[in-house]
Amino acid sequence: MTFVRTYDAATDNHGVLRHIATMFRYPALVWHHRYMVQNFLRRDLMTRVNGSALGVGWLLLQPLFLFGVYFVVFGILFGGRNMTGVASAQFALYLFSGVIVWQAFAEASTVACSLIVDNGNLVKKVAFPSEALFVHVGAVALIVYLLGALVCVATALLVGFGSVGWMLSTLPLVMAVQFVFTLGLGLLLANAYVFVRDVGQIWRIVASSWMFLSPVFWEPKILLDNDQLPKGVVAMVMDWNPMYPILMTHRLALGGDDPCLGEFWPQLGKGAVWALGVFVVGYGVFMSRKHKYADLI
Repeated sequence: MTFVRTYDAATDNHGVLRHIATMFRYPALVWHHRYMVQNFLRRDLMTRVNGSALGVGWLLLQPLFLFGVYFVVFGILFGGRNMTGVASAQFALYLFSGVIVWQAFAEASTVACSLIVDNGNLVKKVAFPSEALFVHVGAVALIVYLLGALVCVATALLVGFGSVGWMLSTLPLVMAVQFVFTLGLGLLLANAYVFVRDVGQIWRIVASSWMFLSPVFWEPKILLDNDQLPKGVVAMVMDWNPMYPILMTHRLALGGDDPCLGEFWPQLGKGAVWALGVFVVGYGVFMSRKHKYADLI
């Protein structure tokens, strides 16, 4: 006796809650297609340096040059101190550590936005797990971030504003939280982009505005010491901004010792809650609409 399995997209249950229940199978799915993920990862890394004289050396040279620019601007042109009175070299390191975190997040989320449409030839194949496409995007961004983090830690040691301690061993945990958060947000953006192509342009504007609302270029003490700002604004920026704890834990893991950065584990916990929540919603929404992608791209 032969059993034939049939599937009808019109009558199948596509509820978000139904697909959230399958979320725990996602790591196994990625592992099963690990060679595909590795190939995408290798291709994306090689495209960055293919044909260049320095090759992969550019991945290290770029963060070195970026830090040099920040050090000259904030260490020399600004007369030795930032707006809060912190020594310029320390502030340059603070600024650089925030920039490399944000660049990794912004790059991964922007690429993820159009990932389904850009890989339409793969998505239209019934057996292809399109939800696994997002893993290599986040991984590439974190690899580039790691090179910037290496420059940050090495420079901090050279100028005497940092030390290598046990906190550095927590960096993989912080990166994992950022990876899950970016993955969930990428699933949400990619789903929206399939239906409304303006999402790509809107997200670039939102990401730019979000960067200035996050402590990338400014320090938390600016908000805490400003009595003119309403408490609601301070709470929104510090308590309801998912990137706030992620940025702070990155800086603490890289050797930051400013009390205004907060305590590591509570900040990491907040970031993990945000990351898990965004991933659950993103995965559920993506999987519940996945059956429509092939007809729209």
